[in-house]
Amino acid sequence: MMMAAAGWLGYYLSGAEVLLLDGNFSFIGALATLLALRISSIKATVSKTYPFGKFVYEPTYSLFIGLLTAGVILAAAAANATKIAHYLQGKRFATIDTSVIIVYTIVMVVLCFGLAALFGYSNRRLNGNSTILRAYTVQSTIDGLLSAGAGGALISFGYVSPVGDFGFLTQIGDAITVLSLCLLVMYQPIKLVKESFIEISGGTLNDPVVTGRIYSLVSKHVENTEIADLFVSKTGSQYLVVAFMKAGFFGMHDVQKLLSMKQGATHELETEFGYIAFELALAGDAKT
Repeated sequence: MMMAAAGWLGYYLSGAEVLLLDGNFSFIGALATLLALRISSIKATVSKTYPFGKFVYEPTYSLFIGLLTAGVILAAAAANATKIAHYLQGKRFATIDTSVIIVYTIVMVVLCFGLAALFGYSNRRLNGNSTILRAYTVQSTIDGLLSAGAGGALISFGYVSPVGDFGFLTQIGDAITVLSLCLLVMYQPIKLVKESFIEISGGTLNDPVVTGRIYSLVSKHVENTEIADLFVSKTGSQYLVVAFMKAGFFGMHDVQKLLSMKQGATHELETEFGYIAFELALAGDAKT
């Protein structure tokens, strides 16, 4: 909220549209934090309606953040494109006051990239399992890039002569900066939305490193020569792992042996990845 207030105050004092965008990003992050805390506290709660927990809330939250972030970027791009169009039609605007921007830029860049590094580090400690921390990392990185790019550009515009060849930058330099930054960072919320949608819909995890590690752990308890296929999906911080076994596998082992295999693999997977649902299934089931 302090970062959001700083962005709005900077916009009020300087008239730079990009600081308004920066403040709005921080405000979204502040409000979203309250929802994220609630989701984190209830995600593992089991009920009749949610017998496997409420982990789907995590990618749903990230999908919402991705869409909201993309919406803010598009709104900012549209507003500043309109400003440029009005300038080309002859309208003139007040010159941007860059005196407060240098301090604002330094503070915001340190805070934003510091938060992004903290979120990324925290997620790595969880083996990258947290969809929420991934969303925060994306949002803080975008916020930092906006602050750095906008601040550097606006400070440079302060040295431009209003009557020189580049005098137009004193009028619409902030709008050009916003549009450029919007184009540069738009792929991040789009990527977040795509990944969140895949998780919500139960799609296959597209991470060969994690999938390979899971296969290695499962193979320690189940003969890998008997594994026909391994399905791995991720919903929030919970993984679903299904080892499809070749025909005849279940006839080779009694019930106690099969349970021992499953329990051993499940325990090892949970130790490394946290929330795991592991099942053994006949390979023919995957085709029917």
